[in-house]
Amino acid sequence: MYIAHVPNSDFRDTGTLSARLRREGMEPVPHIVARRIDNLSVLNDYFAGLTETAGVKQVLVVAGDISTPMGELSNSLQIFESGLLEKYNLRVIGVAGHPEGHRDVNESVLRDALRRKNAYMERTGTELYIVTQFTFSADPVIKWERSFSEDIGRLPVTVGLPGLATAKTLLKYALDCGVGASLQAFSKRYASLTRLLTVSAPDESVVALVDVAEGLKPDGILLVNTTKSLEDLKKVIRYEGKIATVDASGIAWKELGVPITNTTMLGALVKLTGVVKFESLEEPIKERFGRIAAKNFAAAKSAYDQVKFIN
Repeated sequence: MYIAHVPNSDFRDTGTLSARLRREGMEPVPHIVARRIDNLSVLNDYFAGLTETAGVKQVLVVAGDISTPMGELSNSLQIFESGLLEKYNLRVIGVAGHPEGHRDVNESVLRDALRRKNAYMERTGTELYIVTQFTFSADPVIKWERSFSEDIGRLPVTVGLPGLATAKTLLKYALDCGVGASLQAFSKRYASLTRLLTVSAPDESVVALVDVAEGLKPDGILLVNTTKSLEDLKKVIRYEGKIATVDASGIAWKELGVPITNTTMLGALVKLTGVVKFESLEEPIKERFGRIAAKNFAAAKSAYDQVKFIN
């Protein structure tokens, strides 16, 4: 679980939270932000505390988004070249990827940094991977991966996608994080005040980034949570078998007040497969959801009634 180093946060708070996550069976991954660290001596003490008292094994090392460094460190490469990551046996390390650019760093510097991190991985045997800035659209990521393929090299890429939050909240964080082209498209989609207060989910970006039909047999059924037409889906989904759609997010928002689609998609799945009778869902849903079971059952029923094949 990533632990952001936000402005005015204290290293001790990060250490305390890391230790708590470890005790609760999770893997803490603190953000190490070069431009928020005074010097390598401070970083040495910080790593000592994280590894010795919190059992930290992984970190995300980034330069940071502040224009003026708070101390002697100005970029993440200084941390890699310090030897401190090896000293404290931090062997799984995330680094930043910028599909939509960085407001303070030009493209040639970003390319050089990725090449040097590849070299570090080869030299030390450390497991490095890229975590991109979060995006509202798959297009910038796809273009960036193609353009930067030689610079990315052998580094696996984890794409940053926004979680469930109101469009208003996401717009605020996007401006803070320097998201560019995809933010413009997102802003147009949520231009009205009413839509700004609804909750956004990254479903469409996932479909465009991942082959969601991989491994699905030709006689299978692909169920998609979308309002898109078959023509639009065919642009991003490579599957010639049966495709069914349902506006699961819309149904969940109406029935539950949040776009959490578990029971909604379950209702659609039961309709398409006939593996069980719909009525048989009622008792398990009551047992699982208690006082909000009726709303979940209503969501499942709406999806059951509305799902349809589009080809």
